[in-house]
Amino acid sequence: MQEQTSTVTRERRYIYNGDNRPSATGFAVRPNKRGTRRRISTFNIILLLFCFGIGIVFYVNNIITVNQLAFDIVQLQAKYAALSNTNATLRAEVNRKAALERIGVIASEQMNLRYPPEQPVYFEIDRDKLATLKDR
Repeated sequence: MQEQTSTVTRERRYIYNGDNRPSATGFAVRPNKRGTRRRISTFNIILLLFCFGIGIVFYVNNIITVNQLAFDIVQLQAKYAALSNTNATLRAEVNRKAALERIGVIASEQMNLRYPPEQPVYFEIDRDKLATLKDR
């Protein structure tokens, strides 16, 4: 009986790879049992969802940052245009106030200055006489 029970228990084992081996006892051989497919573990699913969530957070943060930078660029361009217009206005005012005709009119009317009637005369300084005058 012991021999018969061990044969029966041996026959209950399944073969997962390879061919069926014929049994020596004469019993019908069971076909190969399909291997159970590994399920994805709960930990792997949670880890995948966590990584997906982090990816979404980074993506949204990137979009918000790009929009903020675009808004800053528009503001800086508007500020630059305003400063350029102010600089152009100030340059025009300086050119208008630095005109020789305007300065001449203001000098003659307000300070009673006038142009000299004769041309200026250029002269040379004698260095030796200057040195003797300094020594005194």
